[in-house]
Amino acid sequence: MSVIQIANTITGWPGRQIIRNLLYVINLITFSTLAIHDWLRKNQLFNSRSYTTTVTQIIFTGIDALPTITFLGLATGFIFTFRLISITNSLGSTDDIINLLITVICLSAGPFLAAIIIISRTGSAIVVDLGNMKLHGEIEALENMGVNINDYMVAPRIIGTAISQLAITVYFTVIALLTGILISTVFVNTAHLDFIYKIGDSFTPYFIAIFVIKNLIFGYVIGTIACYNALLLKGSATELPQRTTASIVQSLSFIFVIDSLLTFAIFI
Repeated sequence: MSVIQIANTITGWPGRQIIRNLLYVINLITFSTLAIHDWLRKNQLFNSRSYTTTVTQIIFTGIDALPTITFLGLATGFIFTFRLISITNSLGSTDDIINLLITVICLSAGPFLAAIIIISRTGSAIVVDLGNMKLHGEIEALENMGVNINDYMVAPRIIGTAISQLAITVYFTVIALLTGILISTVFVNTAHLDFIYKIGDSFTPYFIAIFVIKNLIFGYVIGTIACYNALLLKGSATELPQRTTASIVQSLSFIFVIDSLLTFAIFI
């Protein structure tokens, strides 16, 4: 291979990767948009089939994960919230502490940790569930019977994951904040108990909107990537663990990128 060919190979690699990633993002957007469109077009909100599937997904993603979320919330409250209050208390004002808690715990750590849990539990479970149905011909059989897979199986999982991400993050954030504040009240200063009320007053509609939008996007992306990878299976059982791993890696990568872009857009 000549020097020119090597140079072309090296310089062409970034371009190929960018194009490949852009096409993948377009495929995900198209896939999820068609699924949600089919769900909305048939007014599935009032259809017991899809409603049951969505609620089942929310129960698995949200309620079944509560023990894990509770433990992580308590640990985060001690490791991060309590220490942030202790450190900032000697360096800044009460307003600085409140702003730091909202920024770090509510808008950063909470959504990110909840997303990691959902990716590891729900994302992988969706790939295995739909992937096995694809391998065993169940999805093809449903399609032959006239069942719309998008509205019956894909959209409810995406919607359920998005709603669960928001609910889990709210629960996690409350636990993490209360734990840290209560520990700080007992061991540092009893006046820190007022932080509970001050944080509530400091949550403006702007911050609430950011919090809700960020979590819904995280859950939507995780559910979409999981369903998309599951339905890419061609018929070999060896593909299932590969697709599960790919779904986890891709979801984590997207969450990192989305979190960075949203943080940049919010604070710049």
